[in-house]
Amino acid sequence: MMKNPELARQMRALRTVNHYTQQQIADILNIDRTTYTSYEISKNTPDIMLLDAFAKIFSVDIDFILHIDTQNIDTLCDEVEAYEANNDDCSLVSKLSKEERELIGEYRILSEKDKRKVRKTIASCNSFKKEQ
Repeated sequence: MMKNPELARQMRALRTVNHYTQQQIADILNIDRTTYTSYEISKNTPDIMLLDAFAKIFSVDIDFILHIDTQNIDTLCDEVEAYEANNDDCSLVSKLSKEERELIGEYRILSEKDKRKVRKTIASCNSFKKEQ
């Protein structure tokens, strides 16, 4: 794919607004951090499969990433910060621990079949816990 500075900026904005590090995203995508960094500095462009996995981490469509209004990225960051400041109990990804963010990112790129297995495992752990 061709270099795309707007896509690079959008990837960085989504990552930083959600308080992920480049290493965390690279680990979730199962790529080297330097490879991920090359996407954010527009040295390289991710293929469509990786872009799809990246979009799933943030629960957005690829269309959102490709058509995001880059004029308003700073506004998006401001809105998130304002929301967090006014909602101590908010459930934004940015309020989660590093481990929780990584688990959510990894879960979002699983197949539906694997997601069902994870949910079933969690449900069985919760029912075991209630029995004790």
